[in-house]
Amino acid sequence: MKTKALLYSSVAILIIPLLLSVFTACRNYGGDFDIVYFFKTEPEKAVIDFLESLDNKDTLYIYNNLMLSEDRGKISREKFLEEFSVILEDISSIRIISTVYLGYENEMSKVVAEFDVTYQDGEIKNYKKYFYLIEENDIWKIILEKTFI
Repeated sequence: MKTKALLYSSVAILIIPLLLSVFTACRNYGGDFDIVYFFKTEPEKAVIDFLESLDNKDTLYIYNNLMLSEDRGKISREKFLEEFSVILEDISSIRIISTVYLGYENEMSKVVAEFDVTYQDGEIKNYKKYFYLIEENDIWKIILEKTFI
């Protein structure tokens, strides 16, 4: 009897943390449950969060969470939000097709994302973009200057 009880409790101790990690596979942005997100690398998650925040026109999230401190020091929050709101006026939605982690090189990670942008006039364009990221205070941040130049 003691052997069975020990076996069951050992299995429970191993399985419960696994189940908790699967069921807490929420996105950093929006908190939606997404099992695919759970299996992505941290840099890919940052790119997904970036694109989702653009889709939701939540540029404040980008400024506060995905932008390097050095970059935030170069542009005020108000100016950043103003410039991005002008850019996003023409965009109706953004749909992520795929993200692929390409590796770590020269202190940066590189992720390629493929996504569709639907514009207000109904036009849909497919984009494939390389995102460059660096870890700052244990959080992956997008190097906007390198990514968008």
